[in-house]
Amino acid sequence: MPPSREFIVERQEQRIFLRAPEVGTFTCVVEEGAVLTPGSRAGVLHRLDVAFELIVPAGVTGRIVSIPPERVHAPVEYGAALYELAPLATTVSDSQQKESAVKTRSALALRAPYSGRFWHRPAPEDPAYVQIGDVLEPGRTVGLIEVMKTFTHLSYEAHGALPQKARIVKLLADDGDEVDEGDPLIEVENV
Repeated sequence: MPPSREFIVERQEQRIFLRAPEVGTFTCVVEEGAVLTPGSRAGVLHRLDVAFELIVPAGVTGRIVSIPPERVHAPVEYGAALYELAPLATTVSDSQQKESAVKTRSALALRAPYSGRFWHRPAPEDPAYVQIGDVLEPGRTVGLIEVMKTFTHLSYEAHGALPQKARIVKLLADDGDEVDEGDPLIEVENV
């Protein structure tokens, strides 16, 4: 039996976040809508050559409302939110349903590869890399992700559900927004 680790638990109002207990790559993800209970196995975290089963700690029960990562082996940092749970005893409010609908309305969304600040343009006086209606092809720069004053170009790549060519439907993150890994940045449609 492989070694196991319990998630780090954070409670915020009506939500429960299960966070990574270590740095590594996260795989064997439990899908959105599933119910997790104490002792449930909810994924595997690979660190170097060791794989740890991730276990739901005592006192935690809820339905997964977060979207699974797009990558099979998604890199995660210590404390990264791996699951967001809604308690089973509560109902989701209209505003939360709308927010969830924006996140899940389209499987065709370019998502943040990691946490940081998202920028639409290279400098405040420069035009944005992309606009609503632009057609994206692999390799086209769509923005920048800033982490600790280091800027990385974010390029469109056709993988998962994303097609070779896509048209921008909506910019979901504003210029300068703080984003978490997996947050939708740009909604697209197939061309």
